[in-house]
Amino acid sequence: MTSIIIASNKKSSGKTSLATVLCNYISSKKLKVSVLGSFFENDHSKVSDKLGIDVIYNKSTSSKDLSPKDIEIISGEIKNNSKENILISESHVNDSKINIEIAKKSNSKILYVANINEDIESIIKHYGEYLGGIIFNKIPRYRYEETVEKYKKNPFFGFIPDNRYSISNTIDQFAQHLGGEYVFDSSKKNELILNVLIGGIVLDWSVHYYSSKESVLAVIRGDRPDLQLGAMQSGGNVKAIVLTKNIKPIEYVIYEAKKQEIPLISVKTDTHETAELISKIVKKSKFDHSLKHQNTLDLLFKNFDQDYFKKSFEISTL
Repeated sequence: MTSIIIASNKKSSGKTSLATVLCNYISSKKLKVSVLGSFFENDHSKVSDKLGIDVIYNKSTSSKDLSPKDIEIISGEIKNNSKENILISESHVNDSKINIEIAKKSNSKILYVANINEDIESIIKHYGEYLGGIIFNKIPRYRYEETVEKYKKNPFFGFIPDNRYSISNTIDQFAQHLGGEYVFDSSKKNELILNVLIGGIVLDWSVHYYSSKESVLAVIRGDRPDLQLGAMQSGGNVKAIVLTKNIKPIEYVIYEAKKQEIPLISVKTDTHETAELISKIVKKSKFDHSLKHQNTLDLLFKNFDQDYFKKSFEISTL
């Protein structure tokens, strides 16, 4: 059967999201498919089985400084798991020579995840016969059409624009990152946050301000019930409110939060410190939410050459 190694020469290129999306896409065509979640033992944080993915974890290689023996082990694992089904392996090695060696020994083709600033011609030449195709990811929206037009030919078969879903986190993930405590908990705490708005730095009417973006986390001082209530009147755009300086809100704010099921999270830090902490949460974002999956799937298949993908990776019945 087919073995696909998703690789890149860059960190945080989007290999996990692509592995997950392609796995579910192939599975939807009634084909048996699995994902080798990592080349390394105990590195299980990449592909999420929350999304209905058949994930296989390597149990043999713990070192990320791969020796020839390690390469043999990984290659053998890929071959063994791709005998009866399609296997998608997510490489966490940013060394192209190692990825080529593994592809060669495991009879795999490489799907390269690229960004628009890379030397694409050099990548094509370097990977040579082991390159099955290239997908561009995180394309700035203002360069999306230009990139599609320039590269809409083999070996390019997919284009994904930059989007907020890829770096989003849930309300509960924000709460944990900020060391916050729930003043009011809610069943909606697993909803995704796409935008963060800081209260107290805008002279605009607060309702208008908090209505200007979708899926908002509002950061407001605990002693500003006027802004807190304004955020709750945003027509559903505000999904949660972080209350700074460890100040408990007035009872009416809590009443309205319960009524609308808007989680209230109290943090010890002030507004500036909280904003600084929030800026660091992007690095913790994981591809572990169904909305992230659906969004990436929709964006990819707006410009996806299915025929070339089938031919290049020798998948006969998609």
